[in-house]
Amino acid sequence: MKKLLFLLVLAPAVILAQKNNNGKVYDKHPALDIAEKFGQAWITGDAETLKSLVGEGFKMGNSMNTNPIYKGGDINNLIGQATWMKNNFVNISLKNRGQAYPDAIEYKRSGLFVQTFQEFIAWDKSNGFKIKTPFNVIFVFDKKGEKIMRFWWSDNTAVWQKWNLSRQTIKNGTIYKDHPNLGKVRLVYYNVEQGDLEATFENFSKNARIYDSNLVDKEYNSLEDHIQNVGNIFSQFEVISLDEVGYPDYMDYEGDGGVAYIWMNFKLKNKKTDKVVNLPVHSQMWFSDEGMIFREDVYYNANILN
Repeated sequence: MKKLLFLLVLAPAVILAQKNNNGKVYDKHPALDIAEKFGQAWITGDAETLKSLVGEGFKMGNSMNTNPIYKGGDINNLIGQATWMKNNFVNISLKNRGQAYPDAIEYKRSGLFVQTFQEFIAWDKSNGFKIKTPFNVIFVFDKKGEKIMRFWWSDNTAVWQKWNLSRQTIKNGTIYKDHPNLGKVRLVYYNVEQGDLEATFENFSKNARIYDSNLVDKEYNSLEDHIQNVGNIFSQFEVISLDEVGYPDYMDYEGDGGVAYIWMNFKLKNKKTDKVVNLPVHSQMWFSDEGMIFREDVYYNANILN
């Protein structure tokens, strides 16, 4: 009984001990204006404004950096970074993300901080690559709350890695003008021309997905739906000829399987009206390691058939 009484007395004390007011949060504060001015100067390469906003001993860095000896940079790095962005990117913007807004926090023990939750967007001048990433920042101010002493940001480093690759020439596989899998693609069209729908899809996986450019109410067709769709078309049209335009390519990607690209011209005659139409078709057939077609992206103008 004494033990139970002790726990009942102790419980409120434990709960109260878990709460401690360590400062105030503001959605309007002079420091927020300074942080906004800093951000705009940073993306426009305004070196003089940046110098006026930071204090002596200023430090900056990416909080996503995993280098254990990473120490960040100083005012010279800040100016260099801002100048580099100005010289390499266009239409740079830094705006609040969605419904987010910055906060100014006056900590009792740690001083004045500003936290922002923004989105950084810019385009590479040389190749048009679009950088679009969340950009969250923690600004640490001096004791007077007038100068920025620390500028720590976090963003999507994978986006920057992809941008870096965009400036390089990188091989991602081999292109074949002829390939055994192109033979399977040609057999698809041969069997269509012969009216043998069963043989047409013998190299398709049962779970294959067909992405048809004319679909509006769903993302893709199942193989069963696609076979039915093809059957409906050729029940209305007689095949005069299916002919390659140019030649097909087979892309054997490194680590990602292979894709056959083929351009065709379908010459068809409407069985009711005897009207002859030419239907350009572009197809991309994706092959598994086992040589089965597991996806097809097919592009054509269905209005030509009306």
